[in-house]
Amino acid sequence: MLNKQLPEKKDLREDGVLLIHSIFYTIQGEGPFAGHPAIFVRLAGCNLQCPMCDTDYTSTRFALSPSALVNEFDTFERRRALVVITGGEPFRQTLFMAVHALLAAGYRVQIETNGTLYQDLPYDRITVVCSPKTGSVNANLLPYIKAFKYVVSHDSVAEDDLLPLTALGHSATPRLFREPKEHLNGMPRPRKTIYIQPADHGNSEDNAKSMDAAIRGVLVHGYTLCLQIHKIIGVA
Repeated sequence: MLNKQLPEKKDLREDGVLLIHSIFYTIQGEGPFAGHPAIFVRLAGCNLQCPMCDTDYTSTRFALSPSALVNEFDTFERRRALVVITGGEPFRQTLFMAVHALLAAGYRVQIETNGTLYQDLPYDRITVVCSPKTGSVNANLLPYIKAFKYVVSHDSVAEDDLLPLTALGHSATPRLFREPKEHLNGMPRPRKTIYIQPADHGNSEDNAKSMDAAIRGVLVHGYTLCLQIHKIIGVA
């Protein structure tokens, strides 16, 4: 079923109020904090419309100020708690005040983004993970991205680097973004950690093929395998 949630323009409010789809306490299943307990803040709306996206980020939305957002977490375990700001697309809304409020309250902050937008944030104190959906990433954001995450489908893999050509059916020209590589002793290597995740096709045959494609990328290019722990253990 194709994603029919329409793309939305940036909504940068001066008061820092955020439009939120949902808040829930779970286990981070992907990326550098996989396995960590985390409070997910799913922001409403996205600036892209990826045809194969299966995440609901528009059916509900409510507004919270930065202070009200922090107070919302009082029912959760706060000790060393990680807050994951996701979407939709988080950078579509004003994050500065909410991020500072969370850091001041003692939370660690991770932001998950498609990488197309940028705003000034205390990047030395937060973790930005980018899952590219287009052929480019915002040049201002690129230096602050800590890791990239790619979902690999066996039927859309580039042979030179074994990364996907597109993501979730969104167009990418000439192909899905790759960070330019640095060279060490004449050999190219990625500057940042690259997580590679096999696509979930909903059937065992295609899932096995995409797992094989992901494993090949890990073994050949040194990527880090990402297995969506939350799905494996059956939590949201």
